[in-house]
Amino acid sequence: MYPSLQQNLKVSQQLRMTPQLQQAVKLLQYNRAELSEFISKELEENPTLERDEDRPEEVSLDEANYEGALQEKSPISETSKERSEATENQPEIDWNRVDLNDRVLRPAAPKGQDDLPGYDQTLTREETLSEHLVWQLRMQPLDPSAFALGVEIIGNLDERGYFAEGYEGWASFVATEGIDENQAEIVRQGIMLMDPIGAGARDLQECLLLQLKLSSQEDSLAWRLVTNHLADLGSLDLRKLARSARVTVEELEEAKQAISMLEPCPGRPFTTSETERNPFITPDVCILKQGGEWVVQLNEDGMPRLRVSQYYQRAYRSGGLVGDEKSYVIERLRRAEWVTKSILQRQQTIRKVVSSLLRFQRDFFERGPAHLKPLVLKDVAEDIGMHESTVSRVTSNKYAETPQGLYELKYFFSARIQSLGGREDVSAEAVRQRIGSIVTGEDCTKPFSDSDLVRLLRAEGIDIARRTVAKYREQLRIPAAGKRRVRR
Repeated sequence: MYPSLQQNLKVSQQLRMTPQLQQAVKLLQYNRAELSEFISKELEENPTLERDEDRPEEVSLDEANYEGALQEKSPISETSKERSEATENQPEIDWNRVDLNDRVLRPAAPKGQDDLPGYDQTLTREETLSEHLVWQLRMQPLDPSAFALGVEIIGNLDERGYFAEGYEGWASFVATEGIDENQAEIVRQGIMLMDPIGAGARDLQECLLLQLKLSSQEDSLAWRLVTNHLADLGSLDLRKLARSARVTVEELEEAKQAISMLEPCPGRPFTTSETERNPFITPDVCILKQGGEWVVQLNEDGMPRLRVSQYYQRAYRSGGLVGDEKSYVIERLRRAEWVTKSILQRQQTIRKVVSSLLRFQRDFFERGPAHLKPLVLKDVAEDIGMHESTVSRVTSNKYAETPQGLYELKYFFSARIQSLGGREDVSAEAVRQRIGSIVTGEDCTKPFSDSDLVRLLRAEGIDIARRTVAKYREQLRIPAAGKRRVRR
């Protein structure tokens, strides 16, 4: 029998995370202050991007971006050959397929507007990695034992975001809870897929491989290098490493560039020092009622309006540019067009997410926190046709000014508390608010115990355990009944 030769043609589409695409993801995550800083830097470094000083004040940032980037046709779009070269490396941003762990957690700086919220509304603190992960964990459909295991794992991540599997008490915790090691691994893998991607990884290699996998690079040279040559990637002898990996030096440098775009320490954005923190918050978006209708307005006060320079467009069209000068102008014009289009997409995405939150939580905006409904990331993601990770990034580190006060967008997500007798389920935040209301109206000589609160809540159709009531009471900073009692 003779061996047969076969050829198989496989056609597949993969998203390559170019530097521009990674920057687009960062733009989506930026809060208002960070976006302003980014725009200022681009204006300083790119002469073909300029402020549109003549544009009327009532024109919004996203409208200005659209007109600057698309209505004023870029000269790059007028030559088919150069246009094709320009767009090869500029894919349309599909947020549903982008899943990176980039985060920027610097708080906004005060801008001095007259309509800033009061001082007592602007005090805040940085969210820790543990708080950020536990918040996401609460949104998952986990049984109590799996949730407890997840909290235990999250609580033992080091400052890099890695899981120190050998810490004292881990084995005894698993044994005490009666948890199978396979189940523990499933929970850890789930945590690794949360934001930031890779938190909970055992080591650097696992962290990097996960990021490569999520960006469809399992067949890439970068994957091979991380798998087989991670310890050698810092070597200055690229030729030796290239021979070992059986690739050219050029291919090796390209793969190393791709690896350098990954985040080796998922916990790093959460370890900013106290001196870098600012307790003042400027809202990124305003949710208000106008003419009887609820509207979403992005906070664009003080934001420069942008356009692609007509001077440089004319200079390019004239044909007088040659050599390096021509290449430089083309590259800068491409960058200016990308910046304006990317900012427009960012604004549109944020508006879609916040508009969805408004639809789900209309009762909150009308009547207050006691009427916050159960809501998870998946609900909003399905409503607007985007990935949950995109919704998570949009709602992290951004704030909304509402008639009820200043709130982080993540506040509008709340776990579900089951109700009795076929009644509509309520949110955890609504239950917290109800506990606060009950305690406020109690007889101070006979304050309600946690068991009393459970009984009262169940009478209202809310199925809740005593330990949950105690936790919510502590979160509200309400002392135990014995400490609330007033003797007459």
